[in-house]
Amino acid sequence: MKNFIKYTAVLAFLTGSLTSCLKDKTMIGPDSPGAIKNVIEFKNIGGIKSGTSAPYALYIPFTLDPTATTAEFEGIVNYAGTDVAPNDITVNIAADPAMIATYNAGVSGANYAQLAATSYSFPSTVTIPKGQREAKFKISVKPNTFDATKENALALRITSASTGTISGNFGAVIFSMPLKSIWQGTYTVRFNNNYGGIDVNIGDFTETGVKLETVGPNKLQTQYAANTYSGYTQYQFNGNNTSITSVTVFSGSILASSVDGVDLIDPVNGKFTIRYTFAGRGMTETWVRTGP
Repeated sequence: MKNFIKYTAVLAFLTGSLTSCLKDKTMIGPDSPGAIKNVIEFKNIGGIKSGTSAPYALYIPFTLDPTATTAEFEGIVNYAGTDVAPNDITVNIAADPAMIATYNAGVSGANYAQLAATSYSFPSTVTIPKGQREAKFKISVKPNTFDATKENALALRITSASTGTISGNFGAVIFSMPLKSIWQGTYTVRFNNNYGGIDVNIGDFTETGVKLETVGPNKLQTQYAANTYSGYTQYQFNGNNTSITSVTVFSGSILASSVDGVDLIDPVNGKFTIRYTFAGRGMTETWVRTGP
């Protein structure tokens, strides 16, 4: 397995800088030790996908079959009290499309669009029972009504609560719900920094079990930059899956990158070979899908 880089002094000679830690920091969740008490908040439903500087926590509960007429996931409202809810707590929830514009303005590369009101439903009121800490509620969406050209998301806000203070960090959340790309899956990948600026930390290696996940319309993301540095890499496929039009590399910030060539693309068998440059490093990558 490739060893991830923990030190970056040797990188000074290359254009662009990469973060040195194994993984980027994410927002501290509402379940974390030391969280503020006696507040009402949305509880984590999984790993937070937004960074510490993002204006709201963002989650990806699932990727969706674009032909599905309905899909459901659970949201959770939480009483972060010193004990349990002292009485029934009525929590009011509403969609807040303005959050999407704020998020896009505050996060480099973000381009989310709020779902149309006819594409989702959720209860406007949720009750945390006395003696409990949380209450779950269903969020239903209609994937076949989504605009496939957009990065669909649903922004929710706690508007009021009968007891407690609404959390400043987790009183509003965004759920990204990408339509599943045919390229999503598990891959064996050969990573080769074989032209441009040669980075001794990358070299030429093969990694198995690499996940490629849908994050937008025909946009796929894998964790890490060149599977070596913290961050992520995104590949934007064109509409008919015959080419890759752009690559975005994030490691501490969005790094300058360009596609130099797509030498192989086989959507039927899940194979592609791409050459691209990021922060001066020339990469040749060959991806072969091995599973879902």
